[in-house]
Formats: sequence, C-alpha cells, structure tokens
Amino acid sequence: MSRRLTSAGGGRRGWAGLTLRLLVWLGVAPWLAGAGFQTNYSAPTLDRWVYPFGDFDGQRPVAPTWASFDVRFDTRDGQFLLAWDTAGEVPTNAPAGRYLVTRVRVTIEHTPVPSQPSFVYDATFDSYRTYLTNSLALPDTDPGRPVELYGAGYRGGFTALTFAESSPFGLIHPINNPTNVSIGTRNVYAADFEDNGQLRDVSNNVGQASEPFEVAPFAIGQTSAVAPGQDVPDGTQFSFDLALTNPLVLGYVQQALRQGRLPVVVADLHRARAAAGGIGVGGGVYPNWVTKENLLGAPATLEIEGTLISDTDTDNDGLPDDWERAVWRNLAENGSDDFDRDGMTNAAEFQAGTDPQDPASRLYVVAVRSGADGPAELEFPFAASRTYHIETAVALGIWLRSEGTFRYASNGMATWVGTTPAAEARFFRVVVE
Repeated sequence: MSRRLTSAGGGRRGWAGLTLRLLVWLGVAPWLAGAGFQTNYSAPTLDRWVYPFGDFDGQRPVAPTWASFDVRFDTRDGQFLLAWDTAGEVPTNAPAGRYLVTRVRVTIEHTPVPSQPSFVYDATFDSYRTYLTNSLALPDTDPGRPVELYGAGYRGGFTALTFAESSPFGLIHPINNPTNVSIGTRNVYAADFEDNGQLRDVSNNVGQASEPFEVAPFAIGQTSAVAPGQDVPDGTQFSFDLALTNPLVLGYVQQALRQGRLPVVVADLHRARAAAGGIGVGGGVYPNWVTKENLLGAPATLEIEGTLISDTDTDNDGLPDDWERAVWRNLAENGSDDFDRDGMTNAAEFQAGTDPQDPASRLYVVAVRSGADGPAELEFPFAASRTYHIETAVALGIWLRSEGTFRYASNGMATWVGTTPAAEARFFRVVVE
C-alpha cells in the first residue's frame, strides 16, 4: 500500500507508504466490557463564572460572558466554565482512540441582564478582523456577534480534575496598573489549539497585549427561538454541537472521557461598557447564562453519544466486535478485507483511525516537498488521538526514524518538516504508533 510521489521544488522522488505498528493490550481492565453509550446530563458537575472580580466560590446564579477592550484585561474578559463528570456512565482509562464519539451537544440558557437590552443572535463565526479598528479591519456582514464554545486550558498547577468551583481565578494585579491587571493570568481559560496540537489560550486573540490571531471554536451557539439578527429573549436555549470532524476537537473529547471529566468554556466578544471611573462593568449588551445555582432557570445540559471499543473479537477476524457493530452494524467484515477499496485493509483502517466505508478517508502522503538545499516536508491526513513519526530510507528495507516537527491543522491535515536538508533522493513513510 504505497504510492510514488514527486516532491515540489526539489524534484526528488519519494516513497509514501504506511506502516502500522499494531498495539496489543494484555490483561483485564475495567473498560474491556465495551459498549455503546448515550448519556444525558441534566446539570453540570461544576460551573463557574471566570472573571477577575467575581464568583470565587462558584455560587453565582448567572455567568455573563463579555469582552473588554480595556488594554489591562483579556479581551474575552468574562468566561463561563462548565464541566461534567462522565465516569459514572462512560468507563475511564481506556486508550483515548478507543472512544468512538459520534455526538456531543452542550445546551445553556440565557436570561437578560436586568435593565439592559438583550444581545442580538448571530449564528455564524466572525473573524477577529471584524473587531479591529485599524487598516486590517473587515466589515461584519451580519448583525450581532456569535457565542462560542471552546475547550478548557489550565495553568497555575491546575488540571481539569483539580480545578474546582472555589479555586482561585489566578494572578490579579492592582486595578490601577496601567498595562496589565489580568492578561493571560487566569487559571482556567478558553482554548483552541496551537499548530503543534497543544491547547492555546484564546482569551486575548483580538490582540490587546499581543498580535491578534484567528481562533477555531469547538462550536458556535445555535437557537431556534429567534431568527439571526433578532434580540434574544429570556429563557432562550443555545445549543453547541462540537465539531467532531476536527480531529483535534475529537481528540480533546476522547482524552476527557478517558480521564472522566469533560470541561468546556463559553466565551464571546460582546462588548461590555466600563462604569464611571473605568472600574467595573456599567453596561453593554452581552449574554447572561444560567448556572446550576439559579433557582429560576434551567442549568446547562450535556448529551454525548458513542462507543467504547473493547478488544473482544468473538469471530477472530482481526477486528474488535464493538468497532464492527459501530461501523457496519454487524460482524460480517474481517480485518484482511478492504471494504471501501482504498488500499487499506479494514484492520489498518481501525488502527489508523480512518473510516473504512469512505475511500477518501485513509492514511497516505498527500505531498512531498523540498527545496534544493532545504529539508523535506510531508503532508498527510491525521486522525484523532493518534501519534505519528516519519521514517526515511535511501534504499528500501533500511528505515530510520527522521527527526522533524509536526503541525496539525483543524481541517485534519498534518505537515511534517524535517530538521536537516534532504541532500539526496530518498523514500519516506508515515508510521502511526
């Protein structure tokens, strides 16, 4: 299963192949009784308004999300953390890639801020450039601003399992500091992903303290209560369907299920207005979310569906039964077949995390590029919760691991760049570990 490619620029030929190093799990673990799961949580385990000057005990009945364009604060100033403990319904400690998650939906309820108008519903993503006022600014072509949902990143020694409703916000400088009161210091923050696949703090992406950058929310809030461009009334439910087609988002969910807690953060860029004297929030139009401590509204809910793939293979065909049933609803296929005729066996598709029913979903090298004296660069599709490395050979049969760096894009394409110049024609292959 390979294809010969010609690299761009240098004109060298490379061999793009796939080696699967099959993992074998021995012994008995709690997750081995694999099965489908469809869970609905009527309230979060914890929810917390993440703001420098409020709710340090997690008991506030509402959690407003807003933007501050005061240079002393993160632009996404008021954020809303929610987390659900999933261990009671979904077994923990399985390899992350064994959680075949097909749906995750978070739903939260809005209640207007008293004596202030409601915000306008925007169902689509807005580029950071629509918030700028300089020469890079772009017009916002539709009314309102979207409500966005992200993963949760942690600092200050905290993790998803140790951060509690009563945990400290983080470092807060004196309010009269003209340059920084709480920029990049919160212990839990809205996060998407760096190019290397690690979580990135997006609290200040519009650029109060750094160069602005584009973000990739896990989901944009949607509602059927009003049409886009209309004011959002009291009691409106917003739903967020996580973008599981993004392998980085899917991997985040898989790792969360593995450890038994799924945290997310709601954040947006609805502008708040400072009160007289520049201290506190005196107005503005922004969302105001119901927490589980609110006695009048409905707390946030979580719906999650998927299958935990065990090792059980009752027909000894090289494919776990759970995976066969999740994909084909039966046990008729076997590991050595190639259902979608894309050159990868069904067993190889299982190990690589690709879809055995879609010939476009396979692990292969899309392109090999290098300049005359530059390092080689490979591009290939990647899957959630998989680890890769690159091997090279001058002659087939003698493969050596090649050092380099990986970049992972939200569209599911990975790029590997070698650390040394590719001085001679050679073969390449991607190894999924």
